[in-house]
Amino acid sequence: MRHRIAYAHPMSFAEILEEIPNLSFAQRQELVRHAIALDEDDLTPEENALLDGRMEDFRRDPGAGTT
Repeated sequence: MRHRIAYAHPMSFAEILEEIPNLSFAQRQELVRHAIALDEDDLTPEENALLDGRMEDFRRDPGAGTT
């Protein structure tokens, strides 16, 4: 069961971006998976395969990516 965390005030987009570096690797992966899932219906199977491949490349060598 997932638990939702209630915040006293909603975080702004800037605050969210500031917090990302403080997340663990696993938390950042979950964040990316969740963000992709929000738009998943709009992706073609080819786009999903491309994203899966890029994520696998990242897992093998996180430092090899570009910004």
